[in-house]
Amino acid sequence: MNIVVLIKQVPRTDKIKIDKEKGTLIRKGVESILNPYCEYALETAFSIKKKVPGTKISVVTMGPASAEAVIERAVALGADEGFVLSDRAFAGSDCRATAYTLSCGIKKAAGMPEIILCGRQAIDGDTAQVPGETAQMLGIPMIPYVTEIVDISEKSLTVKSEFDNKELTLSAEFPVLLTVRKGSNNRRMPSLRDTFRAFSYKPLIMNAQDAECDKEKLGLSGSPTRVVKIVPVAAKGNCRFFDSGNCEEGFAEIEKKLKA
Repeated sequence: MNIVVLIKQVPRTDKIKIDKEKGTLIRKGVESILNPYCEYALETAFSIKKKVPGTKISVVTMGPASAEAVIERAVALGADEGFVLSDRAFAGSDCRATAYTLSCGIKKAAGMPEIILCGRQAIDGDTAQVPGETAQMLGIPMIPYVTEIVDISEKSLTVKSEFDNKELTLSAEFPVLLTVRKGSNNRRMPSLRDTFRAFSYKPLIMNAQDAECDKEKLGLSGSPTRVVKIVPVAAKGNCRFFDSGNCEEGFAEIEKKLKA
């Protein structure tokens, strides 16, 4: 069985600041990491590999040359091989152009794998649109918010999915794309053997020509949407504190507001 896991290098969102004049993110000097939800997807892939001997796990990412670091992290976590889609033509891609590029990369890296796994979303954009668009471009079904692989056979799988505070049991035939959230697939530390292998591993770099992409569908020219400006949202409102000395006054104030 072949599994492809789509992963992404993201900045640590707790360290990002916003340039209020330009309305852009200040990424300079901010540490980049493997998107945490991608690690849940990787762990799900490994749980499948334990159930299905001979399974091959390939990871695919799109980004600049520095994105090789997340391939190294994925290999340290047990991935068999990694691919980086990197080309200046990809710059400025929105969700649709990103999904198109990834779909081309998947086909070049692994043909049509039985399973494609993604994290539920990336913590830098939070759109959660790329997996669904990738599945549509590949012409395969998608099951979102998977927390557990219940059963898997040669032709299909059954999973648990948490959606709108409800747990669903869903099945699909291969090929299928799953988005993964935290569940029974807890993130783990890499083994010493895989860590040593990751240090010397060199991923395959693919440009637009290598992935056989249509350049009209890449980057800004292939993106129907634009991020024009980012505006920080400041919490507004007055807060009053009451303690043991004036709690009765506080209760009276709350009652007054509720009646109003």
